[in-house]
Amino acid sequence: MKIIYGYTNCTNKKYNEIFAGKNVSALLADQKYHSLLIDGLAKNGADVRCVSGLPINRNITRKLLIHEKDEQENGVYYHYINSINLPIFRQLCIYSGTSRFIKKNCFKSEKDTYIICDCLNLANAYASLKTAKKRNIPLIYLVTDIPEFQRKGKLKDINDKIIAGADGFIFLTEKMNEKVNPNNKPYIVLEGHSDSSLEEIEPSERYEYKSGKKVIIYAGSLMKLYGIQNLVEGFLRADIENSELRIYGDGDYSAELEEVCKSHTDVKYLGVKPNAEIVADEQRAALLVNPRPSAPEYTKYSFPSKTMEYMVSGTPVLMTKLPGMPKEYYPHIYTIDDESSEGVAKALKDVFSISANERYLKGALAREFVLQEKSNVVQARKIIEFIEEKFSRT
Repeated sequence: MKIIYGYTNCTNKKYNEIFAGKNVSALLADQKYHSLLIDGLAKNGADVRCVSGLPINRNITRKLLIHEKDEQENGVYYHYINSINLPIFRQLCIYSGTSRFIKKNCFKSEKDTYIICDCLNLANAYASLKTAKKRNIPLIYLVTDIPEFQRKGKLKDINDKIIAGADGFIFLTEKMNEKVNPNNKPYIVLEGHSDSSLEEIEPSERYEYKSGKKVIIYAGSLMKLYGIQNLVEGFLRADIENSELRIYGDGDYSAELEEVCKSHTDVKYLGVKPNAEIVADEQRAALLVNPRPSAPEYTKYSFPSKTMEYMVSGTPVLMTKLPGMPKEYYPHIYTIDDESSEGVAKALKDVFSISANERYLKGALAREFVLQEKSNVVQARKIIEFIEEKFSRT
C-alpha cells in the first residue's frame, strides 16, 4: 500500500532545526501526533510519502525563499515544497507543489495508492482533493479539530467544501462524525496514539521514593480557559505535605502564575522546555494533572494528546471527565468530579490518601494499556485495515 500523506510538518530532526533557539517546545502536539502516526504506518508495511509546506511563516523566519532538501527517515520519504514566504504566495506554492507531487507519485493504473491529508491545512488539502478526484484516488481526511472552531467566514466555507469532497475520515472522537459527516461516509475514530518506542524504556526512579517529595506536574497550554488557575488554587488549598506543583507551558495565565510563585515556593513555573526534558520529569513525578473543564462544547470534539504522553510515562494521571474520552480509559486514571478549585483540592487529597505503591501500580497499568492497545503502530494498523476494507480497488 502506498500512502501519500499531506500535512505541514516534517521529520523531528528538521523540526528541531527550524525551531532551534525559538521560544517553543521542541515537539509541539501537532508535530508529535503526525510523526508518530507516519512512523506507525511505515512500521505496518505501508510505503509512506509525505508532502509538506513545512511549519514556517514570517514569524518563524524572515527568509523570503523557503527551500529545504527532501529527506528519507525510517523508510519514509519527506518532500518539502519550495515556497515564497509571503502569506498568499506561500499558499499558492503549497497548492501547486502538492498537486505536482501527487501526480508524480500516483498513476491511474496504480490501484493501491491512497491519500491521507490533514483537512485543516487548506492549500495542501484542497490540492489533494482536486488531484485525487482527477485520478480516482481515495482521499481520507484527518480531522484533528472542527473547522468552525478554527476559522470563520470565507476560510470556513472553503474548509467545509474541502471536507465535503472527502471519501472518508479519521476522527478523534465519535461526536466529530455527527458534526462533520452528514452524508455518513466511511470513518474511523482513533483518539490518539502513544509512542511504541517507549515500551523498551523503563520509567525513571521516582522523586517520592528518593526524597519523599510528591511532585505534581501540569504540562500544556497556560490558557485560563483550560482550568490552570483552578489547578494552582486547588493545589494551594489541598496543602499536601512535602508536595510541589511544577508547571510547564505558556499562555494568558503566565504573568499571574509568576506572581503566585513569588509567594508560594512550592509552586514552580518552568516555562517552555524541550519535550524530552518534560517527559523525563513526568516519569519521575508522583502525579500528572489535566484540569481542562469538561463543559465547553469543543471538548466533545477533542482528545488532548497530552493524555497519551501522561499515561505512557507510567505516572498516575488525574484529570477531568472529558466527553471526548472513551470510557475504556476511566479505569486507568483518577478523575476530578468537581472542577472548581475546591473540587481540585479534594481530588488531590483523595489521590494522596492512597499509598504510593497503589498509586504507582495504577500508573504502571495505564502505561501498559496505552502501549498495548493505543500505540502508534496499533492505531496505524487500524487505519490500514479501515482503508483496505472500505476503499480497496484490487
